[in-house]
Amino acid sequence: MYTTYDIFDDMLDLRNIINNYFTEMPVNRRRYEFPLVNLYEKDDAVEIKALAPGLRVEDINLQLIDNNLIIEGEKKSDYEDKPYIRKERYFGKLQKSIKLPYRVDVNNIQASFKNGMLYVKLAKSEDAKPKRIEIN
Repeated sequence: MYTTYDIFDDMLDLRNIINNYFTEMPVNRRRYEFPLVNLYEKDDAVEIKALAPGLRVEDINLQLIDNNLIIEGEKKSDYEDKPYIRKERYFGKLQKSIKLPYRVDVNNIQASFKNGMLYVKLAKSEDAKPKRIEIN
């Protein structure tokens, strides 16, 4: 059976592709993903390295809520000092919630900040560690 070619079918397909791109792919999510983090599991701990240039220790707030590490901060603008000709850096509040892979010991958390990098080490809680079961 022969069918006729209809250019409008192609146009509708193109429209659907574009609509799917904008509904399924976040357009400008990068702003909301700051700070950028790397998460490592080392021995019985989770280590997190967060990129936070332009922040000071006083600007950062860390919280552990359930199994989530919340990193909040605010990068203050220096626009008043020197008006920009070009501005590419992001200023303002940032927040990131990191779901931890297991429960951590709340009494054994270490955090440090050096040269724009935030380092957080969270030790695995005793009840989250694997236990050997003896078979009788």
